[in-house]
Amino acid sequence: MDKKIKLIIDFDSTFVKLETIEILADFALHTKNDKDKILNQIKDITNKAMIGKIPFSRALNQRIKLINPRQEHINKTIIFLKKNISKSFEKNIEFFRKNHENCYIISGGFKEIIMPVIEDFNIKENQIFANTFIHKNNNITINENNPLSKDNGKNIIAKNISGYKIIVGDGYTDYEVKKYKNAKKFVQFVENINRISLNNKADLVCDDFKKIITFIKNDI
Repeated sequence: MDKKIKLIIDFDSTFVKLETIEILADFALHTKNDKDKILNQIKDITNKAMIGKIPFSRALNQRIKLINPRQEHINKTIIFLKKNISKSFEKNIEFFRKNHENCYIISGGFKEIIMPVIEDFNIKENQIFANTFIHKNNNITINENNPLSKDNGKNIIAKNISGYKIIVGDGYTDYEVKKYKNAKKFVQFVENINRISLNNKADLVCDDFKKIITFIKNDI
């Protein structure tokens, strides 16, 4: 990959097949009688945030309060997601091993989960940007000083990455990085989910990471 190009990649439903917060919820709520009701609430909040109907910060806080996770649930989520990396990312792991210096993760997910899940892809810790947990009195909350806990967080981070940037993701917050001119191109990744309302906003709608590699080469 040309060194001038910086590839910014989303995590949930992009690097991995699923939404981290929904898997975390599944483990955290497994003993609750109203588990299915709460999971449906979480999925509804996630979908509304991903298509831009509600602010991301409100969605994140609402979901964490519903989940009330513990460290054991975080550990189980890591193990589960390591087995659920998107197929085309796994098939193209050598691309990341060769080009990791120009690859960044910007996610509304959680750094403590993302880092161990993608460790084999060689992306450095200082190139992974995500929310972080605060542990206090046996409770886990979100660090609200982190830009990614707030609305427009991805743009705040992306703005500080220099170079010609292409963002890859499945959701509205990924598109917004291009919308506000903090990336030149937006690739909508649909291997796991296709949010139809975003299709006409993307420079490429793509279901395989190998096609993204070709897109990058042609864009140089």
